[in-house]
Amino acid sequence: MFYPGCQLGAHSPEYVLKSYEFLRKDYGAGVFLGCCGAPAYWAGDTELMDVNLGHIRKTWLKSGSPVFVFACATCESIFNTFLPEIQRVSLYSLLARSDDIRPARFFAEASVFDPCNARGDPEMEQAIRTLARKPGTALSELPEKNRCCGYGGNMRVANPKLYGIIAKNRAEMGVKPYIVYCVNCREVFLSQDKDCVHILDAVFGLPRCTNVPRIDERRGNAILVKKELMKMIAGRDFTPTKREWDEVKLIIDNDLAKSVDRKLIALSDIKEAIWLAEKTGDKFIDEETDVCQCCMVKPALTYWVQYRTTGVNEYEVYGAYYHRMRIGKEEG
Repeated sequence: MFYPGCQLGAHSPEYVLKSYEFLRKDYGAGVFLGCCGAPAYWAGDTELMDVNLGHIRKTWLKSGSPVFVFACATCESIFNTFLPEIQRVSLYSLLARSDDIRPARFFAEASVFDPCNARGDPEMEQAIRTLARKPGTALSELPEKNRCCGYGGNMRVANPKLYGIIAKNRAEMGVKPYIVYCVNCREVFLSQDKDCVHILDAVFGLPRCTNVPRIDERRGNAILVKKELMKMIAGRDFTPTKREWDEVKLIIDNDLAKSVDRKLIALSDIKEAIWLAEKTGDKFIDEETDVCQCCMVKPALTYWVQYRTTGVNEYEVYGAYYHRMRIGKEEG
């Protein structure tokens, strides 16, 4: 059973689809889309974590207790800790054993950046090096292995300044380009302008990507993976549930779009906040400029958006931010 995790397909649908094609052809594998629960684990949300683990265990038993194939070291680490009864194998180990896999050569010289959660998994680490050397790439080891790229532990949200320091440090750890096998690491290094590729780019000869997908793009990629797999396996279409604010049209400057993405605010969050304000009338209006300011309170965050109506269900966005504070609307 191929368990790609939640980030692999969100980063690149081809990573999941090509890997599944290989596993189905050579091993008759099935596929299980889901999240291992790492974000809940990092956040200390034991209740959510237990519910998620229960769902995974139930699905595994219902499927006949298959071996799980992992492309994500974090997923494999979570399973090793909380679901040790599930037998595990690395996707990269299976790829390295195949005589049919002929990886493309992106660099003459490179270093493998081993993610923190590959620590203690020498088979996975060695498989990556076998695949990287197949096309003739000369590898130089980094001075330290298994250092966190900065993504782990929800650090980017909890402590953005520390995240920036660690990401820069890891990008500068080696002078040669990096070959990575964690899409979170790849995202961090691309944001630091570090020359790198994912090992699956080489394995499947995929075009080299130089852009970090934004939050909404990642959500779209994840939906695309599910649609393609359902069509391939079940022969039917998957249509995600439509939300009322999905039809809201935004006009947003590219620099502002990048800024809100760095703050981990999705455009869909902005759409929802505006839709809610327009539906309820709960907003501030600057009568001189017609610019509105609204807020949307969520369980952990309060979002604020500045916008102006430009057409039917169309709005120009001037700013967006959030804070971890709830504002009461009634005096107690």
